[in-house]
Amino acid sequence: MAKKYYGEIEISKYDARHKALVLPVVRIDAGNATGSGTVIYSDKNAEDEFTTLVLTNEHVVDGLIKVEERWDALLKRPIKKDILGIPVVEFFEYRWESRAVGSRGVQSEIVAYDKEEDLALLKLSSGKPADAVATLYPRGQEHKIRVTMPVYCIGAGAGDPPVTTEGILSQFGRIIENREFWQATAPSFFGNSGGALFLAETYEFIGVPARLLVQGGLYGSQAITHMGYSIPITRVYNFLEHHRFRFVYDAKFTEVGEAKERERLRQQEKERMGRDDSEKTEHPHQTGDASDGVTDDGANA
Repeated sequence: MAKKYYGEIEISKYDARHKALVLPVVRIDAGNATGSGTVIYSDKNAEDEFTTLVLTNEHVVDGLIKVEERWDALLKRPIKKDILGIPVVEFFEYRWESRAVGSRGVQSEIVAYDKEEDLALLKLSSGKPADAVATLYPRGQEHKIRVTMPVYCIGAGAGDPPVTTEGILSQFGRIIENREFWQATAPSFFGNSGGALFLAETYEFIGVPARLLVQGGLYGSQAITHMGYSIPITRVYNFLEHHRFRFVYDAKFTEVGEAKERERLRQQEKERMGRDDSEKTEHPHQTGDASDGVTDDGANA
């Protein structure tokens, strides 16, 4: 890339930073909620169109996910099905490489989600390529990341176009609801959920901003914006592996092959559930009273 200058300031490095860090970050409109997302994949598929995938937090799109019990005519029994709404992914248009001058919305499909991991994957419906894709930090190399490494936190906080803040990685291994989070001092805001945490020196994606420390005070609760918690890249890889989207990060897998594997696993689970129901019918037994004083979270009532 040819260097560009404005007076004595070299601006080409800022243009490169904008493309690598800001362009992949989008705003998610989930109806009653808004948040952020990050483009992590955009490549040609078997239909000669583009598959573009956006990573976000499950809680950003949670209002669009309903699980209902419906009768399955083939299996002759009721089964639970997820009824999914349609999130809109907003891409921003920029002038002079960094001035947001508008946005365009693209409908998407929720193709994977995990409430406990607080991650969701959206597939754009347009079939067109994304302008930029985040570079994922290499899997298996997380042990090389160190506290005090400089980072950028980027998200469409407060429903605005992507906002960039900087800080350092300040803590590993923070356990919240039995899941690991990484803490960074780069300020984060409400609406940043689902955005991106990047290493400042390599522009590599290392986490998903998901939580803020909130403390009570004289005038009510207050968010401590420089104490944000991100889902680490390790958990992102585990999520993609579990849901069979390994082609995102490993060329040994293909989009078509992973789709077939997901369908095989679904059919396998349906058959297993059918066998379980059959066994219960043939061998009924008393399981005890369900109302025994245990709450949903396993604590004694």
